[in-house]
Amino acid sequence: MAEVLATKLKNDTVRMFRDDIANNDYYFCVSSISIDALTRVDAVNSFKSKTEFKENILFGKQCFDSDVKYMIKYHPWQKDQVYEQYDDTVDLENEKFYSVVGPTNNDSGDYRVYKCLSNNNGAQSANPPNYNPVTVNQIYRMPDGYVWKFMYYLTESEFEGYNAVGYIPLMGDFAVDPQLDSDANNVITGSEVSNIFVNNPVDNAGYPFVESGIVAGPPGNDSTVLLRSNFLSEIGNYYSGMTLYVNTPTNVTYTYVIDTYTWDAVADRARVKVIGNPSGDGVIINSTFKILPTVNIIGDGSGATAIPRIVEGNITNIEILTPGQGYNNISASIVDPNYDFDPDDANSIDVRATLRPVLSPIGGHNYNLIDELYCRHVLLYAYITETDNNQIGASNSTSAVGVLKNPTFTPDPVTANTASPDVFDNRIEIITDDYGKLVVNSIVTQEDLDGNELFRARVHAIQASSNTVHLCSYMGPHINQANNDISLDPSLNLINSTGQKISINSPVANNVIESRYTQRSGEVYFMEDFFPIDRQTTSREEYKLVLEF
Repeated sequence: MAEVLATKLKNDTVRMFRDDIANNDYYFCVSSISIDALTRVDAVNSFKSKTEFKENILFGKQCFDSDVKYMIKYHPWQKDQVYEQYDDTVDLENEKFYSVVGPTNNDSGDYRVYKCLSNNNGAQSANPPNYNPVTVNQIYRMPDGYVWKFMYYLTESEFEGYNAVGYIPLMGDFAVDPQLDSDANNVITGSEVSNIFVNNPVDNAGYPFVESGIVAGPPGNDSTVLLRSNFLSEIGNYYSGMTLYVNTPTNVTYTYVIDTYTWDAVADRARVKVIGNPSGDGVIINSTFKILPTVNIIGDGSGATAIPRIVEGNITNIEILTPGQGYNNISASIVDPNYDFDPDDANSIDVRATLRPVLSPIGGHNYNLIDELYCRHVLLYAYITETDNNQIGASNSTSAVGVLKNPTFTPDPVTANTASPDVFDNRIEIITDDYGKLVVNSIVTQEDLDGNELFRARVHAIQASSNTVHLCSYMGPHINQANNDISLDPSLNLINSTGQKISINSPVANNVIESRYTQRSGEVYFMEDFFPIDRQTTSREEYKLVLEF
């Protein structure tokens, strides 16, 4: 018994998480659990490990909503690659059914994503699609037989800024999630016709057709058209029921089903009466034409038209002219020509082509990229700028990074602003003239009169020019001060590892700056450990986290 976890569930989970980020505060936080360059403290999905991470946070940078992106797998276009063609009967989630054409292979200087609608019966791709803004339907038929549909693009700066190993973002309007229920007049009721596959492209045979000719005069008001070609039959109604495909000098195409057909031997031309109004449509003299077997499309939608491509009586594939709309169920077939085609005759070598229509996703290709491109990933991005670096301290080392949801903060002590900060420094800043008694990464403590330890921290940085010491890793097994979330008592001296006392400059209220971050607050959503990495004044960290759902 098969069980299917629908991609829609995964996509909607991504959407819910994306919405959760928009409605809450998420921070990239950097922690310093290990300071030994040869020691790596493993992050574990446990209460203790997550608490340890929060107790050793050095700084945090908010992940802004504008820097959260839906992500899809990066499949760069490659010559000789066989791409999977779109098929409404196939699960494409783990297939290369689209490609990204970059600046080295296009004229637009950016990154453009194209979906494979046909791979020419499993052939290798030899020609990358190249964007042309005047292509109305943005479908590209390439010399190698591939058919591509343009989906969306990334500028070079967007690609460089947000691509992560193996993934690229949806950007701007392309990341907007359409709402079917809110469409004007409820237009979206089904799908378009994406393709019509020929099930037996090699085996079908015997179809009559006219490869080329010209319109020999202005169409009549009675839906008649004069045709001239060296390939026309002289038999009356030979082409009745077949399709007249006309291409005007301005490259506008029309299709008409032929009703009657007569040959004029004296004028050396034919007259056809068609279903439709060629004169009103704009068909003119010297337009070119083909006569082809009719593709009959039956379904609950409307507007889809197609023609067969024929080589020596063999239908190789079907070209969709208009995709139509509103289809949920559909069938397609080739109408048997009236003459010179009799596949039911035991002595005939004629073989019918059988067709299988393929419907696009609801609303058509490029309507809902999150669903259509199997978006199961979200990027959280943050960048430490020079300004940020000056606020959080540019020294010592870090050994873990994580994502914290909804940490809480006290009001800004200067402005009383209660908004969550863009960046926060979680160290305690102390001004003391005794800074010379301290060494970076040494331990300082505080004790009561009985010698009981009340506070413990590590010296993270010393700035001799301002008599300033920064302390980190100060959340130990101590009782916090009243109405505070740390155990530091500014009225007591600090004690270094040799027992020397370090006094805080007076008045102590002006010489101790605590972090706005409420210690141990927030939910840890992600942690990653690494061997300690040194930070410097020139450090510019870029954080990219791709989450899979």
